[in-house]
Amino acid sequence: MESAEYDLIRSIGEGDPAAFEQLIKRYEGPVLNFVYRHLWDRQTAEDLTQEVFLRVFRAASGFEPRGGVRAWIFTIARNLCINEIKRLERFRRLREELGVRRSSPERPMGHDDPRNREQIEKLMTALARLPESQRTALLLRANEGLRYAEIAEVLSVSVPAVESLIHRARTQLRQLWKDTPEES
Repeated sequence: MESAEYDLIRSIGEGDPAAFEQLIKRYEGPVLNFVYRHLWDRQTAEDLTQEVFLRVFRAASGFEPRGGVRAWIFTIARNLCINEIKRLERFRRLREELGVRRSSPERPMGHDDPRNREQIEKLMTALARLPESQRTALLLRANEGLRYAEIAEVLSVSVPAVESLIHRARTQLRQLWKDTPEES
């Protein structure tokens, strides 16, 4: 499949709009889910997903097939998430300095289902408390189905490091899940 994906990127680099549309159809959902699970804000996730594909389009002509296309796309998504988290942190600190309170928290996708609301909020809380590298490795594996080698490429670490990150993330997530009280 990688050869076909390299050809797709090459076609995008040559300005083929059908190839770009095909790439978007293939990766838009997984990228949106990945970004959303980092930021828990639907609108921002949609905006960043568009930015991911804009960057893919702009960089396609210079793409060097050193690694996989999927890992390259998720690396772009991860870097945009990290930048957005830093931007939000700066904004949060500014709000605190100015004494401004947030009017209402953002709600995640699927949050409207009252049967799942507490479980989703509990999981969101636990995921948000994981270190960024552990959260990224776990989300790429569990939600996007990336292989350990692809995750290693996205995170710029070794495969054993990915195995360790995922193991620690799962262990810590289980503990956080137990430690987070149920809301009634």
